[in-house]
Amino acid sequence: MIEDLSLFTEGEFSTLATVVYSVSLGVTELSGIFDENYQSAFGEFGQDIEGRKYCFQVQTQLVEDLRHGDRLEINGQTYQITGKQPKFDGKLSELILKRIS
Repeated sequence: MIEDLSLFTEGEFSTLATVVYSVSLGVTELSGIFDENYQSAFGEFGQDIEGRKYCFQVQTQLVEDLRHGDRLEINGQTYQITGKQPKFDGKLSELILKRIS
């Protein structure tokens, strides 16, 4: 049975993403919460500056086949998946993204 978690990923604050490149090609669109957290530009000496961190929170069951390197288009920009972290009992996942265009 698939649990309906759309309350967390759809609605007033949600964003629609299009999967533009995926090896699996199983999912073509995802609804989730897109977040552009600003990271401090003042790191310790010798560390790379991270800049912005782009995250997309989605239902885990919908992104099980997505992998690092797969690409999403969100709000006219293309992002590459660089990480995938489970959240809240593993039912939601946070895709860590890097903007590439």
